[in-house]
Amino acid sequence: MAEMKKKIALAALSAVVALAGAQGCADAGKLSTSYIDPDQITKVPFGSHSHWAQPWRAYSATLPASVFLNGVGVNFNVIHEDPQLIAKMLATHGVRSARLEIGWGSLSYDDETKLVPAQEKRLTVLLTALKDNGIRPLILLNAHQGGPCPNIIVNRVVAADAHTGDTTVRLKDTSGLKVGYSGLSYLVGYILADQIITKIDGDTVTLAKPLPKDLTAGATVQVGTLKYRPFSKPGTDDYDATIAGWQKYVGVVAQYVAGVLGTTGSKDKGFDMEIWNELTFGNQFLTINNYYPGKYQDYNPQSIYTNLVKATADYVDDHASQFSGVEFGDGFANTIPWPAASDEPSRIWAIDKHPYPSRKTYPKDNAKGFTLNAKYEQDSYAPSYTALFPEYNGTFIQTESAIRDMAPIKNMVGRSAHGALSRQVNGKTKPMSVWLTEGNTAPGVDSPSTPVDQILRIKAKSALRFYTFFLNKGATKVDLYAAMSANRTLGDREVGLIQTNFVDYALKKDATYPDDDSSYTSPTLASLGRLTAKMKSGLDPNLTAQSISLTDISDTHDHTQFTGDGTPEHPNLYDRDVFAFLPFQVNSHRFVIPYYVMTRDILKPLDPEKFTLTLDGFSGKKAAITVYDPINDKTVPVSVDSSSGQGAKVTVTAADYPYLLIIDDPTLK
Repeated sequence: MAEMKKKIALAALSAVVALAGAQGCADAGKLSTSYIDPDQITKVPFGSHSHWAQPWRAYSATLPASVFLNGVGVNFNVIHEDPQLIAKMLATHGVRSARLEIGWGSLSYDDETKLVPAQEKRLTVLLTALKDNGIRPLILLNAHQGGPCPNIIVNRVVAADAHTGDTTVRLKDTSGLKVGYSGLSYLVGYILADQIITKIDGDTVTLAKPLPKDLTAGATVQVGTLKYRPFSKPGTDDYDATIAGWQKYVGVVAQYVAGVLGTTGSKDKGFDMEIWNELTFGNQFLTINNYYPGKYQDYNPQSIYTNLVKATADYVDDHASQFSGVEFGDGFANTIPWPAASDEPSRIWAIDKHPYPSRKTYPKDNAKGFTLNAKYEQDSYAPSYTALFPEYNGTFIQTESAIRDMAPIKNMVGRSAHGALSRQVNGKTKPMSVWLTEGNTAPGVDSPSTPVDQILRIKAKSALRFYTFFLNKGATKVDLYAAMSANRTLGDREVGLIQTNFVDYALKKDATYPDDDSSYTSPTLASLGRLTAKMKSGLDPNLTAQSISLTDISDTHDHTQFTGDGTPEHPNLYDRDVFAFLPFQVNSHRFVIPYYVMTRDILKPLDPEKFTLTLDGFSGKKAAITVYDPINDKTVPVSVDSSSGQGAKVTVTAADYPYLLIIDDPTLK
């Protein structure tokens, strides 16, 4: 698997070199540059941004369809629903990966080789459902502040009034509490042992930080005891103990998951792992300084971002047989741009991202930093338009972009080299992938007045664009958030692949999967199922793909996503400029190519429009060429304008979501 992916990445680089030809003309109806143009990345350095550069057009690769099929995933946020029914609905319609958190706090305080019984029971049911339905788990390793490591929680009664700002509290019982590890919990926010105890004198406990609220005599408070101290200054005994505890946790979870999946003795354990969730919430345990006033320990607390990844990789290397076939992703990168391929340990396979595009209105929301115009010159001009679209984090509208890590083109962020081919291990290139372990758009929340039936269709468009774009441009997992809406009030207006009526059905006692699931299947899953069916038909899972390329595109309508001011520096952004062409190969002779106009506002429907494409890499004279619409489940007209032994010129109709251009060339072997 890893070797195949390395070939894919190297093929992508070759494609960049081969297709970065001469600049095209700027005639009406044509691109102003070659469709593939590395300048779209290399001339927009980190710290600058552009409304015109399309960095995803800096490179192109034809990937095996198995890369797409294996990468389609969700976050498995099942709580009360029957997980077997939820997993089957997902698997039936093409989902092959599911992210599931098994936090460090799931381990028993008294016996760290085991999970807390209630957690083990819950997680075993969920993992079994994924196993039974052929869905590969992505296990999130995390230490959320609400229960960051093995712990014990007890209730204690306050013996005397205590007031906001006090640093001592009297409790009727202090037995079993441990200085430096125990603390009052959940007083303000969901944080275990937030008010760390620094001294116990009879019934009086001294707190590291002043009380954030009043406590009255007779009130019950929760006191948590941590098995390990929060991550501390590297080189201290506390730091070493906590790192060792984390490594033990990684091993225990891996052993447990393999046991449930029945893969303990297998070469591929059948699951993958992500190190940490993200840095936007729940991260208090990452530094001990969060639990004490001032600068309790003098060090860079962000050092844990790389140290914990390295410690995990070291443990995995030292216990290689326990992790055979298990790929690891760096989750610290989910919401920050700094982790780079060139700095990642050899055992880490992916840099992870959490793209959640929100509506932007320009020029009001123009990003900070240097704005570059269409000639890559610094400029203060920004066009007027609104944006809410799945691929936002694959553009340079802001400088932080997943493309900087997905592209097989070296680019610098600070002193570190980013890009899929930027890592060197023992003098050889070791490709780095990207995983989208969360992400989605929320059109129903953005536009609460839009009818639900329209929102369901827009969600389908968005999901297909997420999956096809990112899985073609360098990601190997796209686990959208989430399997179903986490907000029952919003229901189908909220993010979620599964339709609310099926979620309700899965809550019923003794419910079985329906013989005909069509009335329960969301437009997203129905469309995804049709798309993946086209990818699976005749699939060769061991295929090494060959290149098929789009070398030219033109149109006669000059439709735009935004208008400029008429100067060469600030031209219109035409629909042809954002025409996405995302080739996959199913077997030696069959290609399935999602294509669409990457509209800037997913809520504004695009009337289908025609483009003329010049394609290379197959025999246009022998190939059968068709187009399929997976949302409406119908064929779409396509005309072959000219053909040769090397390709064809075709006129296609494009929408604001993927149609599938299917090329079957019997001369290819």
